[in-house]
Amino acid sequence: MEQHWPDWIRERDDPRIAHTKPEALDDIMVLDLSYKNFAGCYCSSMLSEFGAKVLRIEPPEGDFIRSCTPYGILYKGESLNYLTEGRNKFHITLNLQKPDGREILKSLVKQADVLIETYKPGVMDGWGISYEQLKEINPKLIFASITAYGQFGPMSQSRMPDYDNIAQARSGIQSGTGEVMPEGKGYDECPWAIPTKAGPWIGWAQPATFMAVGILAALHWRWMTGEGQALDVATAESYARFDDYAALWYEGAGVVAERFGSLDTAAWLYCFAPTKDGAVFLGGLRLEMWQAFADMVGKWDEWGAADWKNLTVFTEKEQQLKWAPLVFAETRKYTNEELVNMSIEYAQKGRLAPITPVVAPVCSPEETMKDANWLDRGIFTPVKDPVYGELIVAQAQHKMSETPIRTKWMCRPVGHDNKQIYSEYLKFDSAKLTELKKAGII
Repeated sequence: MEQHWPDWIRERDDPRIAHTKPEALDDIMVLDLSYKNFAGCYCSSMLSEFGAKVLRIEPPEGDFIRSCTPYGILYKGESLNYLTEGRNKFHITLNLQKPDGREILKSLVKQADVLIETYKPGVMDGWGISYEQLKEINPKLIFASITAYGQFGPMSQSRMPDYDNIAQARSGIQSGTGEVMPEGKGYDECPWAIPTKAGPWIGWAQPATFMAVGILAALHWRWMTGEGQALDVATAESYARFDDYAALWYEGAGVVAERFGSLDTAAWLYCFAPTKDGAVFLGGLRLEMWQAFADMVGKWDEWGAADWKNLTVFTEKEQQLKWAPLVFAETRKYTNEELVNMSIEYAQKGRLAPITPVVAPVCSPEETMKDANWLDRGIFTPVKDPVYGELIVAQAQHKMSETPIRTKWMCRPVGHDNKQIYSEYLKFDSAKLTELKKAGII
């Protein structure tokens, strides 16, 4: 008997059996030199999930990024942030400020496929280990640089650090993110109507994802030609790529995208709305879905929904600001669950059924971690780590039938793998490692 698709694909995609299958990048070795930069860590995490052997190279005292954690919380000496983004990596130390340390790096580069670095432009060149210099050692090397402003350009030499919030601020996106500034008002009167930062470190995570994709493309090019190459991603520039229509809108009409709260300048009904016990997302991107919402909350006649002919008029700024308070007044009468159930019931029995507005609860992290769908798909499966014990972190997202990605272990203490890695790649014995440690090189 032929299997139904959900059963067929579950047998092949279930992350619980990922460890029984091969890894797509298990023949790739990556040197992660990222320093004080979450983007580099995130990028190498993605490659490690696909099976690449990532050597995370830190200074002897460890990387500053290990100290970034909510409210200073540490777990067995590690920040909560690094417990996640140190996953699947071998951790070694190496002092690149010392000539002997740079010579050791060159020996590793001879055997590497990819090098990720986040130093300011010119630093690696000054140390004699830039792409131009290292490609002489390894012509097939893929040299990936993630910096604040790129390897060239008027600000490439800026001393301003590459922080997530700087990338958010300079991208133009956060200027258009936050509550609406009332007409004729200013920050003194409305201090809450300021640009609002994204909650997670998306100004680092997004360019890191772009770089990971670029590295995969470069590996494919190398497979075809035998040639390595240098990759250059600037964090603010990369994050600005998410601003979709803003550049076209400004170029064509001279309009600067402004903050619009939870509303959307390109769509109606499309927003977050308050409820009795939290908030929901409302989606009614077609006229009949917007009409269905009005009917669902008992406002069909009062709002004149039967006479609405075109949704476009409702997307105009003045119209959205007029209708949003009316919509929110209705959603505040119900709980999240009640609104979701109302939407489902309307699809079955409503005047416009099966058309119905989309209603989805805005979930807290706790609710997300307990969501039956995500639990079934294995995203929050605990990782049993030999150093840190059993921990729950968000698992790798790609479900792949033949070469699934996976989290094999969490992070490692500073220099945890020095003995194993230096012995495996450079044949250093215990005496040599002791000598290097006394000299401050590892």
